[in-house]
Amino acid sequence: MVPSARSTLVFSEVPRSIHLVGQRPVVTYTEEQFDEAVHEAFKRGGEEVRRELEPKLLEAKADVKTATQGAFSKLLDRHDESLSQMRVLLPRLIAEATARVVGALPIDAAFVRSVANDLLADVAPGADTVEVQFSPADLAKVDGFDKELRHKFQNLRLVENDELKPGDCLVKTRFGVMDGRMSSKLKSVEGLLS
Repeated sequence: MVPSARSTLVFSEVPRSIHLVGQRPVVTYTEEQFDEAVHEAFKRGGEEVRRELEPKLLEAKADVKTATQGAFSKLLDRHDESLSQMRVLLPRLIAEATARVVGALPIDAAFVRSVANDLLADVAPGADTVEVQFSPADLAKVDGFDKELRHKFQNLRLVENDELKPGDCLVKTRFGVMDGRMSSKLKSVEGLLS
């Protein structure tokens, strides 16, 4: 019996080996053709894999880009928020640090006179009445200061003010009061930095 190409062979026992009888298959290609066919199959396989993976890679790239943009956006928001907080806090910190440094400085007669001179520089010479107010401790340090300034201000009076702290000074004229208190100067500095 000659089986057809689609025949099923049934064996009563498991065969130990199978030998094909007949002619050897005819080889219709050369070794170079075989190598070229293998190369072409690899190339086609690579192209198929690339076609399959390319949309997935583009999607993953878009996901990474979205996540990165979101992270950078959050980072910029945090940066802006931190910067806003620093703009609010920094002037206060500088004013407080300055107050501590100035508060630790010794208040001597030269310092008290320089504060008063800075204020009096804005008063026109020959003004009717000029009153310079000091703390009780500072008034004792500027003994004779009014005599030095008599040539500029004939009606100059040095007055004690219990509400002033050491280093503070107020100058009163008929036009108003000039404030030389440390607290006022620190508030001015803080206002300039805000």
